[in-house]
Amino acid sequence: MALSACKTTPQGSTSPPLLTSSQQQAFDPAVAKHTLAIAPTKVMIFGLGHLDSAPATFQVAWLEPVLCRLRTYKPDLILTEALSGEQVMALEAYAAYHGDAGKYAGPTLQMAKAAQADLQLTAAQALVQANTLCTKDALTAAERRRLAGLFVAAAEPLSAAVQWLRLPAAERIGADGISPSLAKQVNLWATLRNEMSSIAARLAADLGLERVYGAGDHLSDVAQPDFAAFKAAVATEPNQVDLFNHNTPAFHAVPEEAMKMATAAEVMPVMKWKNSPRFAALDAEAQWLSMLRSEKLGRVGRQRVAAWEAQNLRMAVTIREATASMAGGKALLIVGAAHKPFIEAYLRTFTDIEIVSVPALLEAKATDCPE
Repeated sequence: MALSACKTTPQGSTSPPLLTSSQQQAFDPAVAKHTLAIAPTKVMIFGLGHLDSAPATFQVAWLEPVLCRLRTYKPDLILTEALSGEQVMALEAYAAYHGDAGKYAGPTLQMAKAAQADLQLTAAQALVQANTLCTKDALTAAERRRLAGLFVAAAEPLSAAVQWLRLPAAERIGADGISPSLAKQVNLWATLRNEMSSIAARLAADLGLERVYGAGDHLSDVAQPDFAAFKAAVATEPNQVDLFNHNTPAFHAVPEEAMKMATAAEVMPVMKWKNSPRFAALDAEAQWLSMLRSEKLGRVGRQRVAAWEAQNLRMAVTIREATASMAGGKALLIVGAAHKPFIEAYLRTFTDIEIVSVPALLEAKATDCPE
């Protein structure tokens, strides 16, 4: 019996029907960028070395030339490598599986639990109320303090820091839903010497944004290889540690690689280097691709790279979700430079994301921005 819905290969033939050239071409979601009715959403991935590991001589004030240029980009949304409150609470809920969430976000978790007890709200309830309050125009000082407390309870202390920075100094007090002790901790978060506070939160406040978003990920840590096995495998591979530490002729040939931002004059050259295509290629080769080629690292090395890729994919997905409601807008992610090339590669596959060049921004002679 012949079925009209089925096509069979002629009797005696062992080869499937030939595909046309159009059928042979794999589907590429990014092709949709050419047919968008609205301009693509612009995303800038700003890579850097973590500022809390900079030399003791480093001063946050030296970041002003960088901050000034980022202000000219005018992002509608800012993300950081911090964990989202949702992931912090998920790690805590699944501690039996993921391990101690305090290892990744101890202060955040401690502050969140204290604020939840004060407000008699869960993290999710606090986030819902915070999102509602964020939509209100011209928040009063009391409302900003309330919003800061809600963000703390939602395990989003950086967003609380944004509210704190938007308040006049005299209004940064414990009241209206945030206790004096938590107010002191939020004030500390607003002044920390790291890229999440010194760049992301500061920039958000300067631009009049209500919050920042956490794009970091530790859920993928469950894919990590056993640490002892990985360490033992690395020890068997000559020069692997040197590759991890950029102790190679290729890196030695770049003057900026030796700079540690110990002076103000080193800040801009280091930022330009960390965001350059050359750094991206060398770092990916040294830290990750080298493990894929190593027979001695074998499956352990492959597993470590898999966990790294999963982490960066989750960060790319977070960006995609956060930008969903702002088609044609601008987003900025502040992140460790090693993540930048992987996240950018994944974002390029999306239907309406356009990557914005950091080198072009930093090289531009921006009006009123110091060099």
